[in-house]
Amino acid sequence: MNPMEGVWTLEQARAWDEAGKPLADPYGTCPMGSIVFKNGRMIASLCNGDTDLGMSGKREFSSYGGSYTFEGQKLDVLVDIASEPNRIGGHQIREVAIDGERLTLRPPLRAYGGSLQQRELVWRRMVPAPTTK
Repeated sequence: MNPMEGVWTLEQARAWDEAGKPLADPYGTCPMGSIVFKNGRMIASLCNGDTDLGMSGKREFSSYGGSYTFEGQKLDVLVDIASEPNRIGGHQIREVAIDGERLTLRPPLRAYGGSLQQRELVWRRMVPAPTTK
């Protein structure tokens, strides 16, 4: 059975600058999100769920999906739907760590809002994949 299959909910999102200095949580203190892996396809949607967005007034949001492959510690999604059209047709690569019912995804260092950041998303399994006989 593929350990990724099922429905996961976002518990925590963290970020660091390129020197390793912690940054504000990219999806706020109340991150919201879900990710579903089923039949070789993945769809993820996440946003800042805080009621008060502070002075910025901006709510970060991301959503994408496509076919995926999982090779032990690497997730590769060939994107065919996304909130950011420039992702469509590309690959979203994530380092993966699974610890029981926790899934940690770490995208590569990349620019977010003009600064390089390393992000880490921690998910909790909500619904396991159905078992087949």
